[in-house]
Amino acid sequence: METIEQRISKLEAIEEIKQLKAHYALCADAKYTEDHERKPQDEIDQIAWDQCSVFTEGALWDNGLFGRFEGKTAIWEFLRATPWKFSVHMFMNPLITIEGEHAKGSWVIWEVATLEQSDQAVFLSATLEDNYVRQTGRWYTSDVRMTNRFLTPFEQPWTVRRNQPYNP
Repeated sequence: METIEQRISKLEAIEEIKQLKAHYALCADAKYTEDHERKPQDEIDQIAWDQCSVFTEGALWDNGLFGRFEGKTAIWEFLRATPWKFSVHMFMNPLITIEGEHAKGSWVIWEVATLEQSDQAVFLSATLEDNYVRQTGRWYTSDVRMTNRFLTPFEQPWTVRRNQPYNP
């Protein structure tokens, strides 16, 4: 049976990993203005690098839809040039298991976004299987495998009736 200290340590690790995923999502969505436009590229580059702070140097990110990226620099290259004009990332249903300095996480992502090239609004949902490692007292993502559930168009871009009262 685990001691109370061991149980608290696991709970702290789980919470740190949840915060890691929340930081990733916050950065992902910070690349866009309130008017649903991409920010200037130099600003996006800085935000994408901050977003990459969650990864180990040799991390693997298999995005499923948009490719497989090995290493923090390759992940950054993708994150700075994603196909989105706007996005909101929501990671839900975390199942996180801690085993010493390693952890596994399972997530569901719900994302609303607008594709930059076509201005098409879309809904996206996928499952993610993540691996984490604790290095120098801090948790990092070492591996992400995303399995797409769907990417489907939405009738109108978000900007058409944005923040207008609902009137059926």
